[in-house]
Amino acid sequence: MRDDSGVECSSLAEVSSRAVGVLPDIAREELPNGRTRTCFVKVRDDAGRYIFRASLKLASAWMVEDVGGEHQPGEDRWEAALSRTKTQLGELRREFSEDGFALEMDGLDSLFSVAEGEVERLRRNK
Repeated sequence: MRDDSGVECSSLAEVSSRAVGVLPDIAREELPNGRTRTCFVKVRDDAGRYIFRASLKLASAWMVEDVGGEHQPGEDRWEAALSRTKTQLGELRREFSEDGFALEMDGLDSLFSVAEGEVERLRRNK
């Protein structure tokens, strides 16, 4: 959802306060249809440059295989944990890039690639 009209703020403190304050409303409107949902807000200045972002993440996961003899309705817990880890690595990569660390991304990409490779290795070795 994009808000093209925007809101005028009198200070940077108000920018961050409004951006963070709207996240619960967005989360209520966009309830997850899966096990995770990330809502985010990006704020632009008058020139259209992104200057601030805020996010709120809702994540759910089964912690046991069964309760009272009933098997949990989700996917395999190990696979789900590895999938969440891979998703989180992608989110971190995106956040570093959005935060203006383009020059540092080569080194960070190497780190993220190693971590993603380890996730895949763990997935294959279960």
